[in-house]
Amino acid sequence: MASNCSESTCPITIDALPTELLFQVLGYLETPPPSDDRLHDQPKRDMLDSHPGALKEASLVCKRWRATAMPLLFRHVHWKFSRFDMLLYEQGLNNDPFDIFPLLAFLQNNDLCRYVDSLTITAGNSVGLPTSVGLGEVAERTDASAGHHAPTEGPLQPSNAPSRVDNSNWLWDLVFDIMDPTRVTILATPEMLAVLISCMLFLGDAWGFNPNMLHILSLSREARSMKTKQALASLDITPRADIFRLHCPHELPRAQLPRSRLFTARPWTHLLLNEGSSTRVYQTYEFFLKQPPSVLGALLGCEEAPNDIPLIPPTVKSLSYVAIFPLSSHFNNLVSFLPPIDRLFVQLVPRNDILRDPVEMRHIQLSDLWMERNSCYSLIMRELLADYEGVEEGLDHNAVDDGISPPVETNWRYLREFESGDAADRDAWELAVQFVRMSGTGWYVEREGVFAKGPRRPPSESSDDSAASYADSDNIDDSQTGIQYLWAW
Repeated sequence: MASNCSESTCPITIDALPTELLFQVLGYLETPPPSDDRLHDQPKRDMLDSHPGALKEASLVCKRWRATAMPLLFRHVHWKFSRFDMLLYEQGLNNDPFDIFPLLAFLQNNDLCRYVDSLTITAGNSVGLPTSVGLGEVAERTDASAGHHAPTEGPLQPSNAPSRVDNSNWLWDLVFDIMDPTRVTILATPEMLAVLISCMLFLGDAWGFNPNMLHILSLSREARSMKTKQALASLDITPRADIFRLHCPHELPRAQLPRSRLFTARPWTHLLLNEGSSTRVYQTYEFFLKQPPSVLGALLGCEEAPNDIPLIPPTVKSLSYVAIFPLSSHFNNLVSFLPPIDRLFVQLVPRNDILRDPVEMRHIQLSDLWMERNSCYSLIMRELLADYEGVEEGLDHNAVDDGISPPVETNWRYLREFESGDAADRDAWELAVQFVRMSGTGWYVEREGVFAKGPRRPPSESSDDSAASYADSDNIDDSQTGIQYLWAW
């Protein structure tokens, strides 16, 4: 006998929900992408990979759930490709880039580009062909081996030549023409990163560093602009010599080589560079003379042409630099050519067990690591606590600060917040606090690991009660002022 039930007695299932409510329900299954909390970790090839979660499993229930969950599944996109894929288009072997990058074609064909909020790129150096072969040989070997041989990992050569800069703007034009992410993160080797941002890279001392070194470059903004193109058109994205080139002894070159449009395609407000570990170089003789393979100089515009114009756009007001025991000579580039930003974050000590790794620490004097770390922070503290009040415009930026003349003009005077990711070192942090308290330059402890400058915030606005413990500067004995000359973090 068939059962009859009224609308008031029949159970209501989730399938009866409108699509809008089903979308909201599935949204509770969404989890943050790995790039939200792993960008400060030691870069590894699979560190930004995500594992199947409840949302992906729910999307496999039925076609309706799948269609509803698609915008959520592709809100955070992880895109993997290699240098070989790019060469197929650059060498004219394939005229349709969407054939080379099927992920982009999938997003566009399924109208998912508008939902992409963050784009994470893992770019490999895979080149299946020797770099010395000509275009004809490339075409012949590609046709002969298509679909049969996977590219093999090998050293990337295009960015090694001192006279060549790879123009990858076609790739960024392709990306930003179809999507409008609020964050773009790149995980790649320094060589591949240089290719993607169209800059030169010094590899003369690369042999002394980890051959499997990976770097992370991330650009982000608070939210999408309703009129992105109009907003960009109103911005002056031309580097200003009076702001960016304060220390540059030479003029800007007249002939401009291709500048990466990654940095100007959107009004980015925050930039992060994670250069990983430099501990391997401490095994070499005269390690302090080595120069790491890094795009930091290109970002700051403190190297020879074409790396003499900063890539960091003026819209960026927050900068994060993460590295494990970098050489102080390399870190000095950041200190000397700091862009005009409001906030700086620095992390130089590992958060993993690398110091207990016998292989990694072989032939390394631990004192060398901490000495370089202290030197890096001493460079920061000298600039942070310098008194730039009343500094006149147009001073000789190459003049030596003799302690009597007023300090030369630098972009450090624009900084309003400095955060150290190494405040867990209590002794070092307490010493830095004493420096700040005795400087009389307007800096104060806002919370653990954070110095701020400007009007002091009420204690209720501080995220950490530790700021209150440093509120009374009179508690510091004047006899301790001698430590300000130690400058050891």
